[in-house]
Amino acid sequence: MTSEALPGVSLTFPPLGSGAEPLRTDVAAFLGRLHRGPVGAPVRVESWNDVVGTFGPPDGACATPYALRGFFENGGRTAWVLRVSGPAATARARWTVGPIGGFPATRYQVVASSPGAWANGGHVEIRYQASTVAGLPTVSVRVTMPGEAPEAFPGLPPGEVADRLAASRFIRPIPDGPPPPDGEPGPISMSWDLTLAGGTESAPTSGEYEDAVAVQAELPEPALVALPDLGTDLSGSAHTDVVLGLLRSVGPLHDRLAVLDVPPRLSSVDEAVDWVGSLTGTGDSRLLGCAAVYHPALRTPDGHGLRTVPASGHVLGVIARLDGERGAHHTPANAVVLEAVDLADAFPEPQQVRLFDAGIDLVRCTRGRGLMVWGGRTLSADPRTRYIAHRRLVHLLVRAIRRVAGPLVFDVNSLELRLTLVRAITSVLLSAFRAGALAGARPEQAFRVVCDDTNNPPEQDPGQLVCEIEVAPAVPMEFIRLRLVLGQDRGLEVIEA
Repeated sequence: MTSEALPGVSLTFPPLGSGAEPLRTDVAAFLGRLHRGPVGAPVRVESWNDVVGTFGPPDGACATPYALRGFFENGGRTAWVLRVSGPAATARARWTVGPIGGFPATRYQVVASSPGAWANGGHVEIRYQASTVAGLPTVSVRVTMPGEAPEAFPGLPPGEVADRLAASRFIRPIPDGPPPPDGEPGPISMSWDLTLAGGTESAPTSGEYEDAVAVQAELPEPALVALPDLGTDLSGSAHTDVVLGLLRSVGPLHDRLAVLDVPPRLSSVDEAVDWVGSLTGTGDSRLLGCAAVYHPALRTPDGHGLRTVPASGHVLGVIARLDGERGAHHTPANAVVLEAVDLADAFPEPQQVRLFDAGIDLVRCTRGRGLMVWGGRTLSADPRTRYIAHRRLVHLLVRAIRRVAGPLVFDVNSLELRLTLVRAITSVLLSAFRAGALAGARPEQAFRVVCDDTNNPPEQDPGQLVCEIEVAPAVPMEFIRLRLVLGQDRGLEVIEA
């Protein structure tokens, strides 16, 4: 919320675009480690300032903040962020108020707003004044955390300190003692200087990452997913299992793409190719069509030096930028990467060919143009699921079709319902055709929608309605076939035939 105030006037309004928009295909989800902030709870951010306000400035300990900065610097507009952490304790300090009237309690626990070691050494200065010019007692609080801008809360009524400090980015006072006795005179003024301690944190395990993967699958808005710290936190089969679990969670949704990084501990081309082979060895083209790998990592400015950052965040920003400029059906390649000055590794051409043949998309440095995204393929070898542009066209169509078909799930299966469904889906496909996403000179050459007795015979369950869609992408390839099943007992199901 944003507020502005003048004498006698107070305006409060939400920031523009703060509501979720499931039709968008440029919204990203980032799962990884951050300096502070809620653990396991998704937070929607719309700028780098939002990231810093909620999760703190980058501290060099993890990659996700730098990936988020690269996302926004490259044109990203909206992201969902899930902080992933292992077992962690919250820093705290005891505040003994004593028998001062007006306070709800004689003791408080002042705890950090989120778990982790980030708040250790933080100072909380509290000043109590029994009377002021207005005649009422007040409390002033100043909070200073290492590496962060201080916060100040002047003139708080004693009885509202805990409620008012709920707006703090750093602390939460929790009553931890009995109320003060009635009628006992208190001091004219008091001061307390508290230092927070006891915060701990640990690297997330595969279990914490699996929980975060499950949470992002429930979010309707993200169309892009990245895990920038995964390759540092996990290795071997644990890393592979989390990646495959991510693909199994997004595969049935048909509405999002996972952009992966080669784990940073794999320094050679042979190791990178072997790692990709551990994923492609599943042979499941539907699953592999949900993921793309970009390599190598990037070198980005960080204070007075350069930092190596996984490429996924910057690539997601490029995809989001091109989504707005061209549309989701265009290949996100041959585009300049901003907020990066070099590649972490420079591969000679034969090694680039090996990486490309293994299914890895490259970020390359080209003379006169700088760093560029070079390649737009998924990990799938199947032509039907190989190209990112085609997959993202499916994601866009599925999102739009869900919007028009979802409200019809509980309607009675009838001729009127079939006509309504066909009309609504046709309007979606006509919009895609006019935007240049589909092939053909006329709409009938670009798509076909069938919802009649041929796929809904009389002997079929009357509580189920089937609608089949064929779409021809603008770039020549086989038709994309989608099958919609509306069932009153299971809602709307989208199946890619």
